[in-house]
Amino acid sequence: MIALAPLLTLTLTAAPAQLDGSPIAPQVAAADAAIEAILAIPAGERTVANTLVALDDTVARFFEAARMPGFMADVSTAPAEREAGRLAQNDLSNWFNRMGKDERLFAALEELEGLAPEFTPEQRRFFDESIRDYRRSGLDLPAGQRARLDEIDEELNELGSDFRRNIADDETVVLLSEEELVGVPESFVASLPRSGGLCMVNMKGPNLGYVLGYCEDPTTRKKMGCAAGLRGGQRNVRVLEKIIALRHERAQLLGYPTTAAYVVETKMALDPETVFEFYEDLQPRLRVKAEQDFAEYQAAKREHTGDPEATLEAIDIAFYSNWLKREKYAVDTEALRAYFSMGNVKAGMFGVYQDLFDITFKEITAAAREEGRPVWHEDVEMYAVVDNETNETLGEFYLDLFPRDGKYSHAAQFPLRLRKVWADGSVSSPIVALVCNFTKPMDGRPSLLSHGEVETFFHEFGHCLHSILTRAELASFSGTNVARDFVEAPSQMLENWTWQPAVLTRFARHYETGEPLPAAIIAGMIAAKNLGSGISTEGQVYLGMMDMRFHTDADGEVDTTAVCEETYRDTRLFSPAANLVRQASFGHLVGYEAGYYGYLWSLVYAQDMWSRFEAAPMDREVARDYRRAVLEPGGTRDALDMVRDFLDREPNSAAFLKSLGLE
Repeated sequence: MIALAPLLTLTLTAAPAQLDGSPIAPQVAAADAAIEAILAIPAGERTVANTLVALDDTVARFFEAARMPGFMADVSTAPAEREAGRLAQNDLSNWFNRMGKDERLFAALEELEGLAPEFTPEQRRFFDESIRDYRRSGLDLPAGQRARLDEIDEELNELGSDFRRNIADDETVVLLSEEELVGVPESFVASLPRSGGLCMVNMKGPNLGYVLGYCEDPTTRKKMGCAAGLRGGQRNVRVLEKIIALRHERAQLLGYPTTAAYVVETKMALDPETVFEFYEDLQPRLRVKAEQDFAEYQAAKREHTGDPEATLEAIDIAFYSNWLKREKYAVDTEALRAYFSMGNVKAGMFGVYQDLFDITFKEITAAAREEGRPVWHEDVEMYAVVDNETNETLGEFYLDLFPRDGKYSHAAQFPLRLRKVWADGSVSSPIVALVCNFTKPMDGRPSLLSHGEVETFFHEFGHCLHSILTRAELASFSGTNVARDFVEAPSQMLENWTWQPAVLTRFARHYETGEPLPAAIIAGMIAAKNLGSGISTEGQVYLGMMDMRFHTDADGEVDTTAVCEETYRDTRLFSPAANLVRQASFGHLVGYEAGYYGYLWSLVYAQDMWSRFEAAPMDREVARDYRRAVLEPGGTRDALDMVRDFLDREPNSAAFLKSLGLE
């Protein structure tokens, strides 16, 4: 996942910033002064350099100066600093939003075009997209309607912050006795805080996965599932429904029938109808696999419980996935953790990516601390990425890998500085942070990851590489600033390496004995790879379809709980549990609205790109082609053209269907 891709995820507003007491008031003032300097250029003297490129220069400088204070909202251990970070995030967003609706800048770009300047291809693309986005911001509307847009966008920014905060600060806890946690690894149970002799299990980090995946008591699993389904609560339901209504009003003011029509216009899919057709084509194929999965899981439940009438429920899936892996495929998911210590996985993953892309990672944590650079927690590490051929430092990245109170609760890459080539030829190299919530070290043991966490690590590091290996010259096209329904594809593709025996043997070693992961277990893992793939992919369809239905509603007045339940029935084999509000903790509804479909959409392209690596995953020549065609361009080319370039043919879905166990 990408967090805050600039100029792509931000809503637009022209309202003046209220900066009294703002944590980034000086940065905003400097950026405003730079914009005024661009506007002061006489129309006849405008050039690509002093207007268009100067605009991108301002974006690069402001983002670098203001992003780190805002980032503290997601990682700081101090509540006051997190709150200041939220204010900074709002002010950062508001500045981009004001710039995105500044009719004077729009006029300046139109003046520039009237002078028939010569653009490079990258500059021409930036110009065309900027003009398009100014028009999509409502600059052609009457003043009264533009003022209403400003009000809507300001309110959306505030509501979006509330929605995210209500998820991050959610304190839902289930109190359970140790007897109710039978089957859950003892080391995990021992690490839980206690209240009155009962274990306190919150919804953060890997806690939910441990209980749902290993607890033998179905009542406990149901308690945890219900608690997870109530996160955010009715408070966030109310916030979400206000957000949806305001987004709809905004879309209609801009001349679009729905929010989704507005949002998808700039994506690969182009319109919501194409997204629904994508799902319509996929669902019957998935249902075939999901029904096979259901039969396999239900048979497992009946065998395990000894009840020939036992019926599989959605809340059983994680448990019986692990049970089947252990009993049918000889893969003990929990025992596997011993072979995936964080130190070994990190070193192995680094080795894979260094070998593939001919780069070197150099740890610079100590030097960064000595230089007074931001290093916000003792767990945080920092690395430089060096190109082996040129010895150029391509960028830097932070790793913040373990959960803690107040921290961003999922896994994402946060861009902190964008690549930018300046007029004098100097380059600002990218800086990013990988913020994850992997299993913490406990009871004297190192962090031991599940294989799913290993996949997540490879995936998120793929975003890091996309950001750092970019060669885009304009900050606005740096790295992951691509179409949002393609941005996950490069990272999804890299998950495939975690299933290759030759790759696993590089780092999967027992943390105590150093014994390599046995070949028989690797074979079992691969045999079980598509276990439940139909059911899990239907879960993705459910989330994406729910998102699209929220944002294609005819009047924007949505009973989100009713739509959530209806969509569940339409897309899943199971009946929805009563009284849950899954949408209240669905964080992608802020930032990825009308865009969650992109995870499956991009996976089609990811698997097709993987088909070039499948025969030889460590082929440097193929990796060089991939780096050149897909990673380096950033947003300077259409995503479909990049994929065609790499594949040397039209993309298709054959590899995607094969990856699910469907031919």
